[in-house]
Amino acid sequence: MGVQLTKELVRVDQVVGEDKAQSVVEGIITLPNGKPDIQQVISVDATLNTESLETDIIENKVIVEGKIDVNAMYVGAVPEGTQPVHFVEGTVDFSFFVKIPGAKKNMDVRVKAKIEHIQFSFDPNRPREIKVRIIVEFFVKVTKRVEIEIVVDATGPADLQVLKKSLRIEDVVGEASAQNIVKSDVSVPDNKPDILEIIKVEGKARETETKIIDDKIIIEGVLEVSVLYAASVPAGEFQQPVHFMEVEVPFTQFVEIPGAKEGMAKLVKVEVEHIRGRRKDARTVTVEAILKIKAKVFETKILNVVVDIFSPSEKLEVEKTLLKVDQVIGEAENEIVVKEVLTVPDEKPPIEQIYRTKAKATVTESRIIDDKVIVEGTLTLETLYVADVTGIPGAPLQPLHFMEHEVPFTTFVEIPGAKENMTLDFDVNVEHVSSKVDPNDPRRFEVRAVLGLRAKVTQMVQIEVVVNVVEPEEEEKEEEKKEKEKKEEEKPSMTIYIVQKGDTLWNIAKRYNVTVDSIVKANNIANPDSIMPGQQLVIPRRMT
Repeated sequence: MGVQLTKELVRVDQVVGEDKAQSVVEGIITLPNGKPDIQQVISVDATLNTESLETDIIENKVIVEGKIDVNAMYVGAVPEGTQPVHFVEGTVDFSFFVKIPGAKKNMDVRVKAKIEHIQFSFDPNRPREIKVRIIVEFFVKVTKRVEIEIVVDATGPADLQVLKKSLRIEDVVGEASAQNIVKSDVSVPDNKPDILEIIKVEGKARETETKIIDDKIIIEGVLEVSVLYAASVPAGEFQQPVHFMEVEVPFTQFVEIPGAKEGMAKLVKVEVEHIRGRRKDARTVTVEAILKIKAKVFETKILNVVVDIFSPSEKLEVEKTLLKVDQVIGEAENEIVVKEVLTVPDEKPPIEQIYRTKAKATVTESRIIDDKVIVEGTLTLETLYVADVTGIPGAPLQPLHFMEHEVPFTTFVEIPGAKENMTLDFDVNVEHVSSKVDPNDPRRFEVRAVLGLRAKVTQMVQIEVVVNVVEPEEEEKEEEKKEKEKKEEEKPSMTIYIVQKGDTLWNIAKRYNVTVDSIVKANNIANPDSIMPGQQLVIPRRMT
């Protein structure tokens, strides 16, 4: 009787290697013509330009190149009575490499980057330059997408022995990206003054709903827009010259992924690649943003793959291949709310109105304990606010101020089966941040930040899996049968085997060419998965 195999086609990302590196990126942001000289730098933000990211693989090495977008807000050296707050954009190039043994051309490279720290300085003798020093952490992983037919079951002779192992993998259906242009006219609220000049426009995209239909993901969301502007103030009238407003602009976008179906797992990320705003009239701002949308569809499958086959009665040639994959132990998400009451530093004036508070989460420690992932870090809060300078003698017209605070946080997710020596992949994102001034004390304000933790625990698995079984020709079978019968006649009537460290019933049965079940019955073994070193086993003689 021949051997019949049941196979399943799976698509997996075989892991070639991964490594983490840190790079220090330095550069100079130069003011363009038309901008006034710098009197004081208020704040500097940096964002990795994912669109510019380029990777190249040479033998055993990954080269990563790209750009970091830098935005700076500063007080200009301008005559009193003119607009003092200005905004400038610039880019800084970077290049570095990571050694990944086994990496070759045409393999897939995935790069995750995180800006750890930004330093900036300004030399009064060079009033048109801002020096920046940015510390970036990169995680580089090299994989190769393979499609492989794996044997998941086998039938054949009555004594056919099949060894299986459970494997939980991500079967990647596909991934793709798309761009979406969001354009809208937004109006100044009734309680705000007219616009003289736009200083800065910022945007953040937030998904509200994602769903999969056949071959497609549909993403719905909102673009949260913040506009900082100089107000049109009548001559001789004391009014706050800098104002801001916030609006939400809805958007819908789809990404085509052939093979995607309802019920599959998905991972969607929406980033604001570029945003700008222009004054349409005194009460209207035209906002235009380019959104970059990345989507991945996958199925988490639990496969009972066949890792070995033999038959005591027939010679089988078993073909195997080495499978090196990240076995998914589990993944989970959690949200926490961080609330803190903060105080304006003594050297700063009190708050009239908060323009915005930006929050950045920096992870200081992450660890896996049994069935749980714990992440600790610091929330850096950067608050830009309009100062209350009324009644302060000699107060400058520029009332915009910047302050920074740090707040520790701890969050966790439960992942059954997670162990200390496994691999942890996680993202901590600031989902939302808001701040409000204490109505009784303009030197105190409350910040509320929502942090989202998404964690996945994997374990690198290298196993040989069966891909085919070849049976010998009839003549070879006959010769094999005679040879086996001869060996059986030469065998002693009873064999006693002493279990060694690392032995399994499967290995012992295969070595003596008998079935596992026959050893279990001959020794009255209650639990076939539990045999102890030093234990004596009777190895039954195979019946011909």
